[in-house]
Amino acid sequence: MKAMHFILSSCGTSLLTNGCDGETRSLVFAHANAPKPIGVKEGERLYRHLEERRRLVGNLPPSEAARYSAEVNGLLHLYEGDFSKGEKDAHVLLATDTWLGEETAHMVAHWLRTQGIGHVEVWDDIGGLRTDDLYNFHAAIADLAIRLAEVVPGYRDKGYRVIFNLTGGFKSIQGVLQTFSQFYADEAVYIFETSTELLRIPRLPVVLDVLPVIREHMRAWRRLALRLPVTYDECAGIPDVFLLKLDKEVALSPWGELVWQHSKKELYQERFWDPPTHAVTWTEKFEKAVARLPSDRLFEINKRMDELALHLERPDHPNPSSLNCHKLEGNPKPGCTHEIYAWSDRDAKRIYGVCHGHSRFDVREFDAHL
Repeated sequence: MKAMHFILSSCGTSLLTNGCDGETRSLVFAHANAPKPIGVKEGERLYRHLEERRRLVGNLPPSEAARYSAEVNGLLHLYEGDFSKGEKDAHVLLATDTWLGEETAHMVAHWLRTQGIGHVEVWDDIGGLRTDDLYNFHAAIADLAIRLAEVVPGYRDKGYRVIFNLTGGFKSIQGVLQTFSQFYADEAVYIFETSTELLRIPRLPVVLDVLPVIREHMRAWRRLALRLPVTYDECAGIPDVFLLKLDKEVALSPWGELVWQHSKKELYQERFWDPPTHAVTWTEKFEKAVARLPSDRLFEINKRMDELALHLERPDHPNPSSLNCHKLEGNPKPGCTHEIYAWSDRDAKRIYGVCHGHSRFDVREFDAHL
């Protein structure tokens, strides 16, 4: 059985700049950060160039396509010239939040499918992932850290080897992904300068001793991760490298998001943590009941408290199916008006309490589904 790989490739615009005249190349560079198609004559010329490249590259064999696309070049060497080796692999092409970046990534995706690779995704919805605004770029990288934490472990659990192909893309994004690869990938690969050799950088045994500082400021970290308001005073003691501060707002930096996503599961499995909002109160009876739970169920309880905090504090009051905060019919639990889900698999447990509109939820009991 062939090994299966999850391969994330950073995408730039090399497919539009390699092998074209200097004027067109300059035009692509000049509008590389344009979030939407541009008008007038320059836009029309770029539209024509995009169509020409689609027709040209769509039918090229691997060795020829690699001359135009840095992303394909990296994959060509990874597969040792034989793309049939990747028929069971899962590919993600990371596009910038730009018109030309998205168009290029979709061209590469189309070409990969012509080579018999069935599972190809384009991540073109990471807003702000471009290099013209540092604050938006940081926010986009934080969103990318969340996406990787959500997606990559599932593939690894299924036996996929995780590879970051960093041959293409903007240098700023390559640098960030090289750091991320030490947490999420088994290795990162490049084409070394103008060489035909593949440079492989294995995952190092990185251990970040950040758990103590997160534990000490757990409520603030959770609120930052949930993007709920946090004051400067509440963040006192959290190293600045993990924070972004703009005017009166505080958010997790990309590195803060990275270490949070990397640490969250371990922390949530340790114990029941105080909920990340003062709008939730709880009884000693409830705390004692959940304290006896195994680690995987503690993880679920802490996630429900996050969802409950968002339900109470966010203006749109999200109520996902995993939370399902709703009023009890009749009086099945005396002293309780509402229930929320703890989990619905296995023994299906519920959390019961008193809801005071969206101003407060008093958690009182942890018990079986009615």
